Parts: sequence; structure tokens; C-alpha cells
Amino acid sequence: MKLNILLSACTVFSAFVAFGAPDSAAEGSVTRPILIPHRGMWDKKVPQNTVEAIRRAYEAGAICVETDFHHTRHGQMVCIHTRKDLERYTGIKKRIPDLTPEDIKTIDLGAKSGLSRIYRIPLIDEVMAVVPKDRILQAEIKGYSKEYPDLFDAAVKKAGLSESNIVVSAFSYDALKDLKARYPKYRTIYLVKLPKDKAFSAEYWIDMCKKAKIDVFCPQSISTVDVMTRADADAIRAAGIDFRVYGVKTRENFRQAAKLGASGFTCDFWDVVFKWAKELGMDYHPVTRK
Repeated sequence: MKLNILLSACTVFSAFVAFGAPDSAAEGSVTRPILIPHRGMWDKKVPQNTVEAIRRAYEAGAICVETDFHHTRHGQMVCIHTRKDLERYTGIKKRIPDLTPEDIKTIDLGAKSGLSRIYRIPLIDEVMAVVPKDRILQAEIKGYSKEYPDLFDAAVKKAGLSESNIVVSAFSYDALKDLKARYPKYRTIYLVKLPKDKAFSAEYWIDMCKKAKIDVFCPQSISTVDVMTRADADAIRAAGIDFRVYGVKTRENFRQAAKLGASGFTCDFWDVVFKWAKELGMDYHPVTRK
């Protein structure tokens, strides 16, 4: 019985085992599924979406790291998820777009945790500066504005990065469509939470992606389990659209998404997902470090 389970797991993940970890990566050209640390490598000592959390993820060997960027009304682009995270880390109740340059210089994201060092809200230039030239940054759009694409592209160029180092994601279809129209060189990821009370239509999502020239369809991992089949995922890929998932939080989530043939998995606890992969019989180490 145990042997049958192991053989079944190996069959499910056979596509993962065929390739060795690349020495470098470019968005759109990685040959095997990748695990993407969500907001960097963070824990009780290092707040998420800080320069330190992002640097730690790359130092651990991550090919791609996911982050979030807002454009404030004062013209700065900052890396933080939501106002709830700001309040959770600092106790400050303030909208992210309303953050002032002084706020960004003085707010300590480790304040409520009693950490021995100070963690600031990073500016986009500070994040871009720690992205290795052979890795990828997944930048999620938050607080989109008409100035956002130009500011974003300027930050990429300032850091000496190219479009192969960048992929832009968003839940906002209109934001992705606008950015892609203005900067078609960047690959884009459409983040979607699939409704469980509606039948999945691959044709509908393919049409949506095609209209906005979106490169990657990326539903929430838990929402794929009940509504998507491997045939659905294959149809999306056959249409020339990559298929990834976000929000991997459980072993079963991971297993189900892998069965659909996802090429990327955005996950909160990166190291734990590696353990799940091993438990399922995978020799899976998609990191640049050997």
C-alpha cells in the first residue's frame, strides 16, 4: 500500500524531477516549476516585505521573490502589503497612500514585536537594489496610478535590471491591462480568487487574458481544488498562457496545485513547502544555490 502511494506521488510530480536547478533565471524561461517566497523570507524576527526579508530569500537561493508596491500621494513607491499589516506591525492606523516621506523614514515595522533593530518601510529603489541580476522579482501592483508604470520602469532601469528580471502581478485587471499597454516588455500575472459557486470556464479566462495580453493566469491555490481540472489547466497553457498558483498554505493545497501542472507556487513558508515536496516523493530543489 505504501509503495503504491509513493509511486502515485512520483507520477504526479514527474514533471518536476526532469530538470536540474538553473544557475540563473529569467522570467518566462525557467524550465521547471518554482517556489516563490511570499513577501520574502520573514518570521518573528524579520517583518515581511522589508529589504532584509527580500534579501534573505535571495540569499537562501530563491529564483523569484514576490513583493508589493504602492504609489503614495506624495509621489513615492513603497513596499508594503496593506494598511492591516502596517497596523499589525506598528499599531499605526493609516492608509498606505497617505504615508508621508517622514513616515517612511521613521516608522519602525518591528515596533510592536520588540525587535532589537529597526525595520523601515522600503522604497522601491531599495528593493530593486537587492535583486540579483540572475534572479526575478515578482512585483504586485498596489495603489495603482497613472504615474505608476513610468515610476516602476525608472526604478528597474536605475537598479540596472532588465525586463527579464521582472514580472508584474495584480488582482486589478484594469491596472494590468494599462501597464501592459504602456510597457509590453514586462510579463504580467493575473491574480484571481475563483468563486466556488460558479463552474470554471477556461475559455472565459483565456479570453480575459488575451484581451489584456496577460502572460500568466494565477488563481488562489485553495480555490482551484474544487473548480479546476487538469484539462482546464492544459487548455490555458495550450492557449499560450502560463499557469501558476498563489497562496499555498497547506500540504494538500500544494499537492492539488501540482496535479494541475502549475509552473509556479507562491507560498508564505517557503522552507515548509520543500518538506512537503520531499514527503510526496519529490527530488525538488528549485533554487539557484547548489
